[in-house]
Amino acid sequence: MTFEGYTHKPIAGIAPQWILPKGYALVLEGGGTRGFYTAGVFEAFMDAGILFSYITAVSASSANALPYIAGQRGRNRQIVEFYVADKRYVGIRNLILHRSLFNTEFIFHEIPQKHIFIDWDMFNQQDIVFLTGAMDCLTGKTVWFEKQDVTPQLEVTIASCAIPLLSPIVRHAGYNLLDGGITDPIPIEKSIEDGNTFHVVVLTRNEGYRKSEFGNRLLLKLLYSRYPRVIEAMSKQHEAYNRQLELCEQLEREGRARIIRPLEPLQVDRSGSDTAKLLALYDEGHREGVEAAEFLKQVVSGVG
Repeated sequence: MTFEGYTHKPIAGIAPQWILPKGYALVLEGGGTRGFYTAGVFEAFMDAGILFSYITAVSASSANALPYIAGQRGRNRQIVEFYVADKRYVGIRNLILHRSLFNTEFIFHEIPQKHIFIDWDMFNQQDIVFLTGAMDCLTGKTVWFEKQDVTPQLEVTIASCAIPLLSPIVRHAGYNLLDGGITDPIPIEKSIEDGNTFHVVVLTRNEGYRKSEFGNRLLLKLLYSRYPRVIEAMSKQHEAYNRQLELCEQLEREGRARIIRPLEPLQVDRSGSDTAKLLALYDEGHREGVEAAEFLKQVVSGVG
C-alpha cells in the first residue's frame, strides 16, 4: 500500500499490547461531534495498548472507532484540528447543497482518501467483534453489520450516521437505512444479548441527562409517509434511550459495567464545530479514559 498524495503524513497503526478477553465489551453511544469525547477515550486506551475483543457502536461512534481499532493514535484529533471547522464538514449549507447536515462525501470519502489515511491493513488484522448498527427503515429495527462489512467506501458507517430529517436514507445491502442511534442509542442490550458479562460504556452526555420526546410528529409524517416504522421509532427514541441508559447505570451499581462520560458541563451540541471547544472535549475524554484504562489493565493482568 502506498501513502503518496495525502495532505497529512500517514499515521501507521500500531497493534495493541492486550486484547481484552471475551466477555468484556465496549458499548458506544453516538452524539455527532460530541463523539470526539469518545475519540479522546480511545486515545487513552491506545496509550495503554488496550483493545476490546467486542465493540458495538452506532452513529458517530461507528466512525470514531475505526482509527481506534486500527491503532492510529492521534488521527481523530487531526480531524478536529484541521477539518471539523471547515464549512464542508457540518452546517446548514450542506443541508441545502447535499441534503445532509454532515457532508458525507467530504467526511467519509475525501478526508480518508486524500487527507488523513485510515490504516485498513491494521484494521483488518484485528481479530475482534466490531458491530455497527443502522436502522432498517422498513422494520424500524436495528440491523447489525459485522467488522468485515466495513470497507474503505464506508457505506455501513455512513448508514449508521445518517441522522433522520438531516440526512438522506442510505440504500445498502438491500436495506433502506438511517441512524442506528434511533433504535439502539446506547447498544447495551445488544452487548448483553451477545453474552458479554462486563460492559465499558462510553456516553457523550453528562450524568443526569434524560432524553425528551421528539416534538414534531407532523414533520415525521410528512417526510417519512412511506416508512411508518421510522415515524414510530423516532417517536419512541426517547424511551429507548432512557431505558438503555438506566440499564447501564443499574449494571454499574451491580459491578457489571463501568460508565465513562463527560464530567465537565458540555459546551457543544451534536453539530458543534468550534475547534477549541472540541479539542477541550477530546482532551477531557482522554483524561477520563486514563483512569478506566488503568482499571482495564488490572483486569488484563488479573485474567492473564
